[in-house]
Amino acid sequence: PGEHQFIELVDCLLSPMGGYKLSVDYGASFEALGHSLSIDPRNDGIFVPPIPHELMQDLPHCHGFWPTCAGRIDWTTFVDFTNLAAAGERLGWRTLFYGPQSLLEQGSRQNITVTSSHASGQQRSYSVPGYSVLAGSWDSRHVRSWYGRETLASDKETGGWVQRWTSFKALLLEKPAGDTSPKPVLFPTWHLDTKETDPCWRLDPTTVPLADWIPRQGHGSARKALETLTAEVNDGLGRQYQYAYEEAQLAVRMVDWLVATGGCDSLRQRRAASLLNSQGLFKMLLTRLLRVWGDMWGSESVERVARSILERLAADSWEADPSAAPPACIGHQTFLALCEAGGADVQGGISRRPITAEA
Repeated sequence: PGEHQFIELVDCLLSPMGGYKLSVDYGASFEALGHSLSIDPRNDGIFVPPIPHELMQDLPHCHGFWPTCAGRIDWTTFVDFTNLAAAGERLGWRTLFYGPQSLLEQGSRQNITVTSSHASGQQRSYSVPGYSVLAGSWDSRHVRSWYGRETLASDKETGGWVQRWTSFKALLLEKPAGDTSPKPVLFPTWHLDTKETDPCWRLDPTTVPLADWIPRQGHGSARKALETLTAEVNDGLGRQYQYAYEEAQLAVRMVDWLVATGGCDSLRQRRAASLLNSQGLFKMLLTRLLRVWGDMWGSESVERVARSILERLAADSWEADPSAAPPACIGHQTFLALCEAGGADVQGGISRRPITAEA
């Protein structure tokens, strides 16, 4: 009920003229949060970071009723973005984008226009730059954690990995006022329902790893799947899903940067194949990428993500390999969104229309 009441308030504020609502916070889909809470029945969804003992002096028992200590201690919870979007759709709103907040940034200025306020009505391009464009460095550990590998996790508590599916995300909703308007965010949107998961994704890093891994084993029941869950497999799931979540964002940033600096033709099918088939050309590309992303991601991750994207771009079709790692799928879809007409709505498929885009 809270999401519905909140959206009704925003709907009233926007008036019949329509508009947009952007939500940015910790959170995940309804299913991911449900799986997480079912693990520990004592978990009520409220997280209280460590608090110095001196700040707790003379305070009442806060854990029994959280509002008792409102304003005195730091406590947070996770947004259910699925219900938030559903509340908007009940009022006729449209869900335009859902995904990591870093995907709100764009440096390539490709195929994005808004109506000018001038009488001529001419269209103008714009970009939404962020740390990856303006700062020129990754000095802050918090910036590194949001845009790259999680650096704040304790090896003692998490074994060196964290469940990134709870990280900051953005949900962009539109209250339509009439004609369909251009999408403010072109990059691939993530799903809010597991039934809408991109068929290209070999795994789903947006949810609890085990909840996604079990049905993908194809055994027909959770019990049979768990019988195949060895200690080695279980230990590797957390890191595998964390890396997929993080590197999916790197894939978008990488393609966005390559299009911004080299244009769409630098990544079209023939060029992608040439880069893969020439050791010298690929090494030159990798050198460029490492100058920008090496400090944040390391050479191994940069090369792995770049190669997977190029393989996807160079393929004649996806029939031979209908699924891939999420970074490869999202990197390919980012190129389609920036450089192919209608590419922003492509999911799982492929387009080969020879559209020329301005760099």
